Amino acid sequence: MLDLFITHYKEPWEVGANGFRMLASQQGIDWSQVRITMVHDGTEPFPAEKFAGFPFAVKQVSIPHGGIAAARNWCIDNSEADWIKWNDFDDMFFTVHSLKDVMDHLGNEKFDLIWFELLVDDWMDKSKPMKTFLRKERDPIFVHNKLFRRQFLLEHKIRFNEELIWCEDSAFMAIVEMEINHQRIGKVNSKTGPIYLYICRQGSLCNRPEIFFANLQSFFKRHCYVADAFLERGMMDEYYSMCVRVMGDSFYTLCKAPGITEDKSDFERKVWDWFDEHREAFWKCRPEMFRMVIKAVNRERDDGGEIREEEFIRWIKEHERGER
Repeated sequence: MLDLFITHYKEPWEVGANGFRMLASQQGIDWSQVRITMVHDGTEPFPAEKFAGFPFAVKQVSIPHGGIAAARNWCIDNSEADWIKWNDFDDMFFTVHSLKDVMDHLGNEKFDLIWFELLVDDWMDKSKPMKTFLRKERDPIFVHNKLFRRQFLLEHKIRFNEELIWCEDSAFMAIVEMEINHQRIGKVNSKTGPIYLYICRQGSLCNRPEIFFANLQSFFKRHCYVADAFLERGMMDEYYSMCVRVMGDSFYTLCKAPGITEDKSDFERKVWDWFDEHREAFWKCRPEMFRMVIKAVNRERDDGGEIREEEFIRWIKEHERGER
């Protein structure tokens, strides 16, 4: 059985109506094997008539507002099915055969994670005159194109980090990748194309310029969390590399990111406190991995804030000499 959880915050019904219509259009589904639950993060349920005529029942649950990570942890705690899948309210399955393609794989006992292709709204590329979509396969960021065996998550105590307002997906997936036996990962090979359509609306949390600095601080929290997880598991090379990633993104935030008007002093103090605790590990990162991490940081920036290795190292050493 599959628990399909659809998380919702403040979006009006119209934002997710097409997703529910597409869900109702899925072909060849035994709906007794799919439980659909809407988890409202601090908001009231929709009127029951919104779901009238659908071939499935929708259970609606309102929980205290705690953010998307807390909502998904509620799903883990309250799921009773063999498999868990999360949909965002504003997303949808891509074809009328998508869910059937997924369900056909759920009886395979050798998998703990099943993934499939999705399309992602290319909202970052402002240069294109028309909306475009990127095809993503086993992307390390998204949970939306994956199904998780509930028992695997419970046995390894894998949860979402509720301190993150952003990056909670990639932090979760980083822990999954640390714990999973990669021979127990399966793929849905759909003949009808991508399974899932991920929409990043301009009004959504990740696109609001007024919280740009807050989002960058979430990157810091995410990377620190993952670095600690590597260390706890004795994955030392990965830990050293993540220490460089923590500081590389912090250098971008403090010295390169455009348009930040907020006071950065508290954040800067947290960064250097963290560095002083992990200084030895930072310098243990192998040179080739060091360069790869800097390239990874730069790949995610399209605002001219490119990091150069020499100035990044100079920044670190100025702190070590007490010049910052």
